[in-house]
Amino acid sequence: MRALKKMAIWMDYSKAYIIEFTDKAREIDIIEVRRDQNTYDENPHLNHQNQVKEENRKAYFKKLSQYMDGSDKVLLFGPTEAKNELSNLWQEKEQHSLKDMDIITTGRLSENQRCRFVNNYFLQTQLTT
Repeated sequence: MRALKKMAIWMDYSKAYIIEFTDKAREIDIIEVRRDQNTYDENPHLNHQNQVKEENRKAYFKKLSQYMDGSDKVLLFGPTEAKNELSNLWQEKEQHSLKDMDIITTGRLSENQRCRFVNNYFLQTQLTT
């Protein structure tokens, strides 16, 4: 029997910490939203700025989705609604292989707090399954 691939993503709208769980949690990557830069000196074009922001958000969620591909269980957690948006986009995707996803709202956490939270979460779910 192969081991389940478990991962967690702490995220908000600007940054995500990718956390892998095997026997204990460890952060493996940080994904940041590209900052849209205003290339206009005066009178910025609002439509252009909104389009750039939306494209950057889509690229951000796409990178996160690539980490989720092939995982058996994913925990999305963090302080904003970004985790719910990612979950909704992921569920719309038809060819995903993810079997289980949980979403938990937390505050802002340090690296040690994130890893401890993920360890507690996955160790607790191991005990209940």
